[in-house]
Amino acid sequence: MSALPSAFAGESYGIGRFIELLHRTIGLDAESIGANAVSRAVHERYDLWRDAQDGTLDDYYRAVTQDSARMQELIEAVVVPETWFFRDPEAFAALARLARVRLHERPAKPVRVLSAPCSTGEEAYTVAMVLIEAGIPAERFTIDAIDVSERALTIARRAHYGRNAFRGRALDFRDRHFRAADGGWQLDPAVAQSVRFSQANLLQLDTHAFERFDFILCRNVLIYFDRDTQCTVLRVLDGLLAQGGTLFVGPAETGLLMREGMSSANIPLAFAFNRPVRESANVFNGAWPAPQNIAKPLPLVKPAFVLPAWASAPPVVRAMPVAKLREEAPIEPAPQMNLAHARALADAGQLDAAASAALAYLNAHPSNADAYYLLGVIADARGEHQASRGHYRRALYLDPAHREALTHLAACLSLDGDESGARLLLARAERVTGSPR
Repeated sequence: MSALPSAFAGESYGIGRFIELLHRTIGLDAESIGANAVSRAVHERYDLWRDAQDGTLDDYYRAVTQDSARMQELIEAVVVPETWFFRDPEAFAALARLARVRLHERPAKPVRVLSAPCSTGEEAYTVAMVLIEAGIPAERFTIDAIDVSERALTIARRAHYGRNAFRGRALDFRDRHFRAADGGWQLDPAVAQSVRFSQANLLQLDTHAFERFDFILCRNVLIYFDRDTQCTVLRVLDGLLAQGGTLFVGPAETGLLMREGMSSANIPLAFAFNRPVRESANVFNGAWPAPQNIAKPLPLVKPAFVLPAWASAPPVVRAMPVAKLREEAPIEPAPQMNLAHARALADAGQLDAAASAALAYLNAHPSNADAYYLLGVIADARGEHQASRGHYRRALYLDPAHREALTHLAACLSLDGDESGARLLLARAERVTGSPR
């Protein structure tokens, strides 16, 4: 970025006070997006304010701190939505299956889901679509979605999306739930009406105002906070999560939750966690236990996830049985079908079988980055963290633009305390985001 304009350079406090104000208000760690990005946002809003008020930067700072509308305008300038439908699709498939389990265990109580922050609504609407397609009637679930940005919520409530909201190749859901309209796609009202949107600041949320949620999606936001703010948000989420509930985070945030003592739900590719609990007490004491301070492992809320037969639902990618493959395709099966079978085994909790299937595929296709990435995820689920790092690095050697391997290895480096290395990998992942992988 070029040098700051003279109106900024001559001020006694400079841009730092705005950075601190945004940190106090919404928890933003300026380093996560770059101080220059914050400078540009402040400059943009200050120029607009000065055209009408003809004041100094000091005057503008006072106006922002004293006028909630001005503060909201600055927040809107800093917050840039980046999301799309079915981002990390395995998480949504896992949520739908777990919701069926939850309804079986508590048939009289609807499943409650929270998307926080929800950005422009794609995540919350994806949850609604997968629950409906899992055969769960609309009256059996509720979805609340909150965000600090009123601009993003306006887009979400409109439920009309352009091409950027639909990424990747698996777009059959668009044909089922959208209609072409006004140069984009309009969501089916039956789906749109199943989500309740409201403006809220996650850092200032009154957890007592909500009934606890069975599932919370707080994905790809913790990486924008510093360590103290991350702990604050985790305390808020704990106050919102029902006993036995599941928290979904982004792939780059798994290392943080493991470091803070959360228990993996052991659902590969879903990035799902449960609250750690002691047998003698289920009350959160206000601080997440650090793993090094625990004398012995805490009992998990649940063992490695194994879906009951009665709760099975069609997965996102259905693997064809090997016998059927041989019957219909006497030549070598397509590579993606072999990997789909390995993924399906991993998703069902059959980690040994999944690893064997992935290794068998690699014997025939030793340069396949996706297979090495899957082995890394399986190793992580087994707790074999050193092995997982090797698999992720091998995947990136073969495919330097493999977004999932980049974000997972970044999480591993963060867990090891290598924050600079993690940031470099996340920056690489951002540059390839939106590819058809």
